[in-house]
Amino acid sequence: MDQGQEPRSASENAATETISETHGYAGTHGRLKPYHVVWIWLFFAWMVCYIDRSITGPVVSWMIDNDVGFMHDAPMPHALGGIIGGMFFAGYMLTQFPAGYLGDRYGRKVMIVISTAWASVTTLMSGLARSLNTFVAMRVLTGLGEGAYYSNDRALVSAVTPENKKGLGMGVVFVGLAMGLTLATVATPYMIDFAATTWGSDIAWSFPFLVFSIPTMLVALGVWKYVRRPKDDKQEYLPALARLSVYSIVFLALIMTTYIVTVTAGLDSLSQAIAVVAIAIALIAVIYRSLGRKSAGVLRDRDLLLMYVSSIPILYTLWFFGFWALLVVSEASEIGISGAAVYVGFFGVANGIGYPLGGKICDRATKSGLGRKKAYVLMCAIDALAVAALAVYVGTGGNDLAVLGVLVFCIGVPFAAMQTVHMTLTSDLAPKGQVAQTFGMWNLVGEIGAVISPVLSGTLRDLTGGWTLAIAVDAALLIASAGLVLGVRRQTGKAF
Repeated sequence: MDQGQEPRSASENAATETISETHGYAGTHGRLKPYHVVWIWLFFAWMVCYIDRSITGPVVSWMIDNDVGFMHDAPMPHALGGIIGGMFFAGYMLTQFPAGYLGDRYGRKVMIVISTAWASVTTLMSGLARSLNTFVAMRVLTGLGEGAYYSNDRALVSAVTPENKKGLGMGVVFVGLAMGLTLATVATPYMIDFAATTWGSDIAWSFPFLVFSIPTMLVALGVWKYVRRPKDDKQEYLPALARLSVYSIVFLALIMTTYIVTVTAGLDSLSQAIAVVAIAIALIAVIYRSLGRKSAGVLRDRDLLLMYVSSIPILYTLWFFGFWALLVVSEASEIGISGAAVYVGFFGVANGIGYPLGGKICDRATKSGLGRKKAYVLMCAIDALAVAALAVYVGTGGNDLAVLGVLVFCIGVPFAAMQTVHMTLTSDLAPKGQVAQTFGMWNLVGEIGAVISPVLSGTLRDLTGGWTLAIAVDAALLIASAGLVLGVRRQTGKAF
């Protein structure tokens, strides 16, 4: 905001007027502000994209439970399932920073449209795969395309939303993530059960991929038609698609070569995931070497580096519960995958409450003087305690479905809230004009947690015969995240 403009907090109308003048969003229609339209469509885009990525967990869990598909006779099925899930995030993480760079150059809305449409096509192709290697390649390709979404979504929300509503905007849009996770978790087992009666168990797993690819494309078209780009946002679709495709081809070749070589060498799934993470670390090194000066504010700022590393436990937690929660509840209660789906769905419902709640807490913490950093540390510690409580309950043989459901819900609310605060704090610390790059690096580093989480957790389950240690590791990582954010020094009105 220019120094001469009226402060945004003065009134809602002044806030909206400022955004309209600055970014080219003209006029309002009743109570629906221009930035509300952006929120709504990005909500739906998050929902469908999250369905497309989240269905892998329930599908793999169903395969393990029914001993079919790629899990048939696998000696360590949970570890294999984890590497299948991790391969999506291997692709997802590698395009994060390049996509943020492309968004700053070619347009944030452009990258969001391309990413969502890409997810639709590759989700459909995932359902058509009939071999493990082909399926893994399609999941990697899906991740590479969806990797262009996050950084540009966060940058677009930040650009069009009044400052005094930014935390709320970040949270409201992310409710789509929670909705997608809930729908994928609850509906997928029932969809496969339905398809199994007609198609047979061996290929019934493909049904959710085929069905969910359709609404994803419809939402991509909706964003293209109805989301008006900010005035300073470019609109160059073909150059952006071409550049993203080149990056994706290179990264796909790297990931699949690593995967096939490690499989041929007989390495276990955890070693395969570590090899993929090594590729990501190498990419980070290349980015620092080639763009270290041009993007120094993004890459060499001490506080942002702490935010990047502290995001690893966030993504680890999200994809421990997003991938394995079905089996955690199912095996603890012996109710089966379909029966456990309803209770595991509480995590997604809790996220739907927590994301906007975190936005409210974030905005009020700034006004009250508590600050966003302290708000994050407090909520992260609360969430770690809730995760530890689940580990104790499962470890002592607890099997009551109501208790398991309540614990999952109590984990989900503060987890989603703290995530909103973390992203808003990152946005505050980001250099002007490089917000997409900042969130691209945030997610590139953070997705190391998403790659490792399904594999490490699945391996610990196979080695120990239970989920207690895997859950306890997650709680410890959350405490580490809180400690890292405590180390952030910059004290501005926004950040603290």
